[in-house]
Amino acid sequence: MSGRGLAFALALLLPAAVGGCKESHGDASAPSDAAPADAGGDGRATMAMAALDAAPPDDSIPPTTGDDLTARARHLLEAVGKDDPDLATDILFPRDGWLATRDAADPGKEWEKRVAAPFRKSVHAHARHHEQVDRAQFVSLELGHVVVQSTPRRHGWKKPLWTVKGSRLTFLVAGHTRTLSIREMTAWRGAWYVTRFR
Repeated sequence: MSGRGLAFALALLLPAAVGGCKESHGDASAPSDAAPADAGGDGRATMAMAALDAAPPDDSIPPTTGDDLTARARHLLEAVGKDDPDLATDILFPRDGWLATRDAADPGKEWEKRVAAPFRKSVHAHARHHEQVDRAQFVSLELGHVVVQSTPRRHGWKKPLWTVKGSRLTFLVAGHTRTLSIREMTAWRGAWYVTRFR
C-alpha cells in the first residue's frame, strides 16, 4: 500500500480504535466491521492499546495551575456553599484510581472509608462553619508549597504518587477574603485530587 493509502487507512481506523465505534460510510446506521486489508486481525486492538499508552502515567506530576483544576476547585466551593458533596465529585480522588494504586485487601471499601465518607463529612462541616459561604465568589486554589513523592509500601500506595499538603481555596464573601484549607491532595494520571479535605 502507498504511503497515502496507509495514512488514509489509519485515519479511518483511529476513531474506531479510540472511541470504540464502528466505521461507517455515508449511512451512520450502517455498521462495518471491516478493517483495512493490511491491518491484520488485531489491528484495532493494537491501535486501542497505543491510545491507552498515550494517556498520562498513573504517577505523572500534573501542573499546579490550569483551567481544569480551577473548574474543579470552583465545584468544591459550590459543594460547600450548597452543602452538597455530590457537586464536587470531580475533585475527589477517583475510586478507580484508588483501586489501581492502593495495596489493600478491599480497596473499594477502603476508598469509601478513607476518602469518600470523610470528604462528605468535611463538606458538611465547612458548610455549617462558614457563614454566607453560599454567596461566596471563587478567587483561587493554591496548592501547598511542598510537593512530595510517596514511597510505595504495604497497605499504602503501590506506586510513587505525588502528594501535597496545605493547599488553600480562597474566596470572597461580602467583600471579605476567606480560605478553606485542603489537608491533602494527590496526583493521579496528570490531575490533582483531594484525598483528605480536613
